[in-house]
Amino acid sequence: MFARRTLFERHMSLSLSLPRHHAGTRFSPGRRGVADYAEAISPVFDTRLRDVDDAGPDLWISSINVGPMLLGYAKMSGGTYSYGRDHRKIAATGLDLILVQIIAQGADRRQAHRGDIETKVGDICLLDLTRPFQSETQFCGNFSLAIPREALAARDRDLDDLHGLVLRHDTPAARLLKGHVETLWNMAGAISMQDAPAVGRATIDLLSGLALPASDRQAARLAISESRITQIRRFIDANLDDPRLGPETLCRRFGLSRASLYRLFAPLGGVREHIQGRRLRRAFDVLTDPAFAHLPLSHVAETHGFSAWSSFARAFKARFGLSPGEAREVGAAAAMRALSAVAQDQGLPDWLRALDGA
Repeated sequence: MFARRTLFERHMSLSLSLPRHHAGTRFSPGRRGVADYAEAISPVFDTRLRDVDDAGPDLWISSINVGPMLLGYAKMSGGTYSYGRDHRKIAATGLDLILVQIIAQGADRRQAHRGDIETKVGDICLLDLTRPFQSETQFCGNFSLAIPREALAARDRDLDDLHGLVLRHDTPAARLLKGHVETLWNMAGAISMQDAPAVGRATIDLLSGLALPASDRQAARLAISESRITQIRRFIDANLDDPRLGPETLCRRFGLSRASLYRLFAPLGGVREHIQGRRLRRAFDVLTDPAFAHLPLSHVAETHGFSAWSSFARAFKARFGLSPGEAREVGAAAAMRALSAVAQDQGLPDWLRALDGA
């Protein structure tokens, strides 16, 4: 008789390609495609289309989930297209991501805190999604990498002054990054879900080494966010292991009334729900990391703010579709496949929120 396969072996027997998401006029013609495109990028940008050509707009996006980041290509032509983030958008979406845009076709004119900048093919543009930004184009195609801030901060990079930074096309850093991303996009169909986490981490390392300055810890500045909710979310992330973390602590720390705090977090589902979601995501990362395989499951639950095992196990299963024990058994690669399969059913906006851990 054949031995009963483990859960890990059953997961590994599935040959799954990277999950993809498509939206726009290339996939749904006419107004439906325009609406689908706007909805797909709505977590990141508010959009506006005017002066449409007789042939109609050509607006579409295709995205791939590559482990710890999202890789996408967006095309905008057939009219004058504006997109951006203001303070209201930042507060409503709550994304704490770094967006790297690589101009592959055409050009755009963008405005961040560095003033007006006109881009050209090959330029690498960096955006901090906790800060305002506006852009306008009549014809542009760009690759985008959406990366959680913590993934770059963990590499000892200084992220305070990158918003609006443009690496020009003729610099070695821009040429190397553009070549890597184009190669990654072209070979995405050959990358398995098992390989995706390593490929994503290597891409983030390349970006970090080529494009971002190293932190000077002796003169490090506190990050200045232009959104109050972002400040609070960073405080939450830094104190997830504190059992006292909750609305009362946040109100005292930031001088807010309970009603004001609840209004700030309403777009994210509520402040208690946000704290629990962040704790669950941090626990998920620990459970699927082989380096922490020696930690008892109960210890993981307790150090992430759950005093009762039953409530932790129930909340974990509801969020990730796996029990804590199953998450540890299948490991990072297979667990990421399970998450990606869920995200694939939901769509690009949910991918971005899951990437940020919101």
